[in-house]
Amino acid sequence: MEKNCICINDKNYPNEIPVYKRPKLNEPYTIIKIDKLLMHGGIMGVQLAEIDLSDCEPFSYFAASRFAPLAPKEEIKEEELEEITI
Repeated sequence: MEKNCICINDKNYPNEIPVYKRPKLNEPYTIIKIDKLLMHGGIMGVQLAEIDLSDCEPFSYFAASRFAPLAPKEEIKEEELEEITI
């Protein structure tokens, strides 16, 4: 499965999510599920292939706003690649 997003916000996670399970800024991830989170005001949430939140109840999703789509490698321009890896 190819990584399809990048973390753009790694601040202010709830204490119930351990530090080692928090996505890191500018790191790529693979979204495997997207749902509307009614208990959180209807925001969109994502589950990632790389991080299992099954033991972090009541949190089983990350806010989708923490991630941006990652273009396929052949579509990334040199300047964009530099911005992503900084």
